[in-house]
Amino acid sequence: MPVPDEDMGDDLVLWKRGKDEFQDSFSTASTWEQIRHKKPKVDWSEAVWFTQSTPRYAFITWLAVQNRLSTGDRMRSCGITQGCGLCGERDETRDHLFFGCPYSFTVWKGLVRGFFGRGTNPDWSITLNAIKRKRANRLGSILLKMIFQTVTYHIW
Repeated sequence: MPVPDEDMGDDLVLWKRGKDEFQDSFSTASTWEQIRHKKPKVDWSEAVWFTQSTPRYAFITWLAVQNRLSTGDRMRSCGITQGCGLCGERDETRDHLFFGCPYSFTVWKGLVRGFFGRGTNPDWSITLNAIKRKRANRLGSILLKMIFQTVTYHIW
């Protein structure tokens, strides 16, 4: 590189936009795309993160999906014994709380009867998979996800 010389003109500031692309204007979006590490999209993301969701409900649902809520089985590692506050079950787990507990399942079943009919299942994985499935009726899909998040939030 030649030594800078005032006779050659002013320096030019260029921003990197892509692998070999430079421009004179800065773009936050392109900078973010260059520095972030993309991970594969998780299959449950649309059940948690969607435009119509309530942020606090989505956050608690996100924690529940990742099994990061401080349920009894997780608190046991800290020496804290915690049973189900809804039915008295000695071993409170995420799968029990949503929707293996007779109380929470009764609430869940009553709210989603129109979506699942008699096919409502108390198993967390089956329920989450049923919510993730694409539906022909967009409004129905949004309502089901909203109900799921609302029930998860209020049970928690």
